[in-house]
Amino acid sequence: MTSILFRPFDFGKWFVLGFTAWLAFLTEGGSSSSGGGGGDEEGLSSEEDLREVLNEGQTYVRENLDWILPLGIGLVVFLVVLYLVALWVGSRGKFLFLDNVVHNRALVRQPWGEFREQGNSLFLWRLVFHFLFGIVVLSLVGVAGYGAFLCYQAELLLPGWLAGFIGLGIGLLLLILVASYFLALLEDFVIPVMYRQALTTNAAWRSVLSLHGQQSGSFFLYILWRLVLKLAEGMIIIAFIIVTCCMGALLLIIPVIGAMVTLPITVFFRSFGPEFLRQFGPEVDLWADGQDPFGFEALPPPESGGF
Repeated sequence: MTSILFRPFDFGKWFVLGFTAWLAFLTEGGSSSSGGGGGDEEGLSSEEDLREVLNEGQTYVRENLDWILPLGIGLVVFLVVLYLVALWVGSRGKFLFLDNVVHNRALVRQPWGEFREQGNSLFLWRLVFHFLFGIVVLSLVGVAGYGAFLCYQAELLLPGWLAGFIGLGIGLLLLILVASYFLALLEDFVIPVMYRQALTTNAAWRSVLSLHGQQSGSFFLYILWRLVLKLAEGMIIIAFIIVTCCMGALLLIIPVIGAMVTLPITVFFRSFGPEFLRQFGPEVDLWADGQDPFGFEALPPPESGGF
């Protein structure tokens, strides 16, 4: 990261790298928000008031369905199309950013055309993954919502439904953990293998999972260490926001500008997985064939099952 961004420092290069980093994570950026509230008998509303508001809302929707329905459908179609375009561009952008990090350069046009097949393959894989993940999550939320509706109608909280809510929460947490693990493998290993060997996403997955099976302990420890570093990243960003009196938060949410601000962190993590892969041989070494611009040498491969 230091060699790419600071030896020497080049604002033009920094901007292009930031732009490709923004493209690479186009559909993965986000913000978290939390809220809370409390009140007494004169707080937000009583149960009767809530029922009245819901009934009034249902009446308003029924009376204005002639324009609410087309507007809702149009909005949904627009958001779906926007999401698909962003996912497609982001899939191609991942190879742009990786290529610039590997070769210590700042290009857009050349890698955009060079990795068209890999980008399209990655787009289709991510689309299917997001669709299946969304179906499962919506199913869990739907079951929980149906249970909450029954409890609301009966004006009580059934013990069985309470246990069901807890079980669904645990299941949803486990689902998120498993999905996060596979997404980490995709980002850090599958995409680099696609880049190195010009493979489709499924073929690269087979290669990575085979290697994962042989070196499961090493991969598991890598993911744990990656989690620690991600926590450190979060602490750094929070500290940056506090030191700048929340002005840093405004910079982070601006497209491209936010990617430029966090570029040192992004470049570090983009090279982290490929550097780990180097120890397993030249077929997965992105800097093999004498193209390492930093002068680093790959480590010898560990024994099977080693750490």
